Amino acid sequence: MNNNCAIEMKDISFSYGEKQILSHFQLNIERGKTYCLVGSSGSGKTTTLRLMNGLLRPQKGEVYIDSTKFNFHEGEKWRRKMGYSIQGSGLFPHLNLYENLSIIARKERWLKKDIDHRIRELCLLMNLPYEPDFLNKKPRQISGGQQQRVGIARALFMKPDIMLMDEPFSALDPITRSEIQKEFIRLQSKLHLTIVLVTHDLPEAFKMADEIVLLNHGKIEQKGRPSQFLLSPKTEFVKNFVDSHSPGNILKEVFLYSVINTNLYVTEKVNTAFQCRHLENKDNHIFNNESELEMFLNSKNQKFLYWVDKNNVFIESHEIRMKPSTLHLKSTDNILHGMQTLLSAKEAIIPVLNHHKQLMGVFSQEALNVL
Repeated sequence: MNNNCAIEMKDISFSYGEKQILSHFQLNIERGKTYCLVGSSGSGKTTTLRLMNGLLRPQKGEVYIDSTKFNFHEGEKWRRKMGYSIQGSGLFPHLNLYENLSIIARKERWLKKDIDHRIRELCLLMNLPYEPDFLNKKPRQISGGQQQRVGIARALFMKPDIMLMDEPFSALDPITRSEIQKEFIRLQSKLHLTIVLVTHDLPEAFKMADEIVLLNHGKIEQKGRPSQFLLSPKTEFVKNFVDSHSPGNILKEVFLYSVINTNLYVTEKVNTAFQCRHLENKDNHIFNNESELEMFLNSKNQKFLYWVDKNNVFIESHEIRMKPSTLHLKSTDNILHGMQTLLSAKEAIIPVLNHHKQLMGVFSQEALNVL
């Protein structure tokens, strides 16, 4: 047995009826590391997690926890040695937060003063209020983010060395999810738990994991550090999976017309005068010379001149008193292409044109910073 392994799965086979989920499955989880199990739906992620804590029993093979064979006849006793956190917190809706947090400790006949002390510790650890008014609330009376924090705190209550987590953050809105991910990374840096986290979200795995395990139809396609999945994909499946879940691939689906800035003035030369008009509204001005035009644009905090004809067809652009340029993007270009052009051209702003070559707005470094 490997003494550095917190969990070992040896030659595991498991099926639901005639459907084979895992076959001759082998996986070692080292102590003190965070592992993320990733894969598409039906790949065997959650089944693997449930086999680790005895919620499921393999038809063949053995599971070892800290080098000791898992006793499936005493599954509940063994499970209490591990924390378990699931999507949506898994809190009991009919119990208040104090009762939810202390449910296992009360079964183990802890003294109330010890329960109270542990709840206080966990509230401090998880940034939760240690107040009677808060602890007396039911789960539905607190936010989703607080529910997830309470769920994690409950999983930590018995001071486990191993934490199993099944899509714990997936039900949260993106901002709350990002905050709790950061908190959990901070928490892990203090506690050095052995964590196995199931997620369908590859960016989350890259953010959270020391090692990623990519499953495909119950088999491990690749196991290793996140960087290895980017730099050394072992199979075509791994490469395609990473490509399909990459932020760059998502950006390919977002087009520039959705992020351009249209709050600007364009200029048309009419005989010896300059007509300056706003792209969005009917604010029009006539100037006799470029100096007046530049003073007006400066008063509007616009540093660029955008020259168009009477049909708004783009001619050229330039920063005030700088060399003109015909560089532009198309409104149907995706954001990724826009970013690449912006960076490679070392420009702060690039005009965006529609298929009639009319100026629709601009894509800027400011928009890039927001992304």
